[in-house]
Amino acid sequence: MDWNKSDILTMQISREALNDLRALQEDMAEHFTDENFPISGETYWTCVQCLAEAKLAELRGELVA
Repeated sequence: MDWNKSDILTMQISREALNDLRALQEDMAEHFTDENFPISGETYWTCVQCLAEAKLAELRGELVA
């Protein structure tokens, strides 16, 4: 499926919700790296980035899970 600007809906999130999401992500990163030493924070966040990009592609119909 080809996407263009008119297909993209405006996404909105409140500052409070974004701050809560960020804090949750940071807590998960700390827990995961503590439990899976010696995985670094950089490795964790790189994996999260890859997983997020794959999930976005799936949601857009660019790949099948």
